[in-house]
Amino acid sequence: MTGLLAKDIMHPRVSLHVKDAGDVVVNKLLVNYPGLPVVNDEREVVGIVSEYEVLDAMKEHRTVHEFSAESIMSCGHAEHSGVCAEPVTVSMYTPIEEVAMTFYEKRVSILPVVDDKKKLIGIIARKNIIIAIAEHGFWPQAEFQKRAA
Repeated sequence: MTGLLAKDIMHPRVSLHVKDAGDVVVNKLLVNYPGLPVVNDEREVVGIVSEYEVLDAMKEHRTVHEFSAESIMSCGHAEHSGVCAEPVTVSMYTPIEEVAMTFYEKRVSILPVVDDKKKLIGIIARKNIIIAIAEHGFWPQAEFQKRAA
């Protein structure tokens, strides 16, 4: 597409702490992202909380005082619920095309972006991909003309 990397389109670090209480989780989810990464004290991504996890807690008749980020987070893998050893993340150096494919293949709403030490440095939502396409286009003009011919 444009040579853009995850670090070029990410939103700076915004996250939930693993011990954040339900009311904090709900307030932090008021941002323009459908979910947020959950980090431990070392800023390592340990899970993701999306709007769906909060709705699931509500469906279970739990109040914001009865859950925390840790108790409702998932790992982002569609094939299983709950947490696992490797939540879905992308490196800051991941090309935007691979980021888009990860969204498509994993069916996640946000992707945490990590540095070389696996520490959270930002997040990407599907909307960030759409904005990058709008600003930079799909292909360089010469490539577009070749495809259109």
